Amino acid sequence: MQTTEHFENHLPYILSTPDHIDPKKNYDLIILLHGYGASMHDLAGLAPAINSEDYIYLFINAPIELNIGYGQTGYAWVPVGDSSEIEKTAEMINSTIKDYLDKCELQISKRYIGGFSQGGMMTIHVGLSSKINFSGAIVLSSRMYPEHEIKFTVNHPDNTKIFMVHGIQDSVLPVEDGRNTKNHLIQLGFDLEYHEYNMAHEITLEVIEDLKNWLIHCCKSS
Repeated sequence: MQTTEHFENHLPYILSTPDHIDPKKNYDLIILLHGYGASMHDLAGLAPAINSEDYIYLFINAPIELNIGYGQTGYAWVPVGDSSEIEKTAEMINSTIKDYLDKCELQISKRYIGGFSQGGMMTIHVGLSSKINFSGAIVLSSRMYPEHEIKFTVNHPDNTKIFMVHGIQDSVLPVEDGRNTKNHLIQLGFDLEYHEYNMAHEITLEVIEDLKNWLIHCCKSS
């Protein structure tokens, strides 16, 4: 895949596109948000593992810089223990996506937003509340912010599917958090596919395979 880094306006991001672009083809867009303390590079390796021919990928970088030790820098979407900046961060994420869509010369069909850990929290609260239409949300080892209600605009339970996974050995965000979030989203009426794995706070090959199958199902059911 062809990969470029972009730092203009709003939030930085990595753009990954197929090696051979067909200008007449419709591509789906997958936006992925990294976890706390990581960066846009953290999930970029997932693109070729998921599908290197039919999707465009945006890996967005979080706005809050962190010193994670040993001279290294990580990033966060909101401070730990303080979710009051969700709306501010949401505006930056949405503006970054909108700017890309406005200047994109490719034909984009479906859009998916997803994230790992804190990026998954933003996926739920930003993606499902966004005025940008998303066909699906991908929530990996994450949970909701219980103090923040989802404010639906164009993404509703009847038109946005959810893929959600969690590890039963997760010591960062316990699996009970994932189960509670799953149950709440189902109660709201979402078409949600949920998987648990014998894994820790991570993304395994099994997760990727199930995600690929879910994306294929979403494509066929449209």
